[in-house]
Amino acid sequence: GRYSGGPRGRVTFREYAPRTMQWLRSRVFGVEAEAYATAMAGSLEGGVELSLARSFSEGRGGGFFFFSADGRYLAKSMTRAEHHALLQLLPQYCRHMQSQPRSLLSRLSGCYSITMYGQTKFFHVLSNVFADLPPMHERFDLKGSWVDRHATPGEKTRKDSDWPASRLLRLPPPTKGG
Repeated sequence: GRYSGGPRGRVTFREYAPRTMQWLRSRVFGVEAEAYATAMAGSLEGGVELSLARSFSEGRGGGFFFFSADGRYLAKSMTRAEHHALLQLLPQYCRHMQSQPRSLLSRLSGCYSITMYGQTKFFHVLSNVFADLPPMHERFDLKGSWVDRHATPGEKTRKDSDWPASRLLRLPPPTKGG
């Protein structure tokens, strides 16, 4: 789908592969269309702007991400090349997620772009795997590299090289919709 804001047409919002994403959300992940729309639009109490402002974060490379108002979804920016690659991989991703319901791959729920002031930004929406878990007592930012991946003293989020080699990651059983 596509939406252009106002008669001047300065803002264009585009959804990519909407039928495929709806199929993934409803048939594979067990998420109703109304529940997804409500999560992404925010609640009437407090407003979308407030919830987005509290959960917006910018990465070192200029990318951004933010959580939906209810914390169930994460919207993350991507480059045009990453966007194109994601759409190319979408058929294989769908087959994999349908055949492997316990897959540890992120649950992709949407793929979008917004164009403002002549610039287009691409982003995708993923399910937040931590949404239904108890509060965390430790946090790690794992990227799969040991190069320059130590937390500095006092930093709350630890990194790859701070993970003990003997430690195992224990995952809860999968739930429908997560």
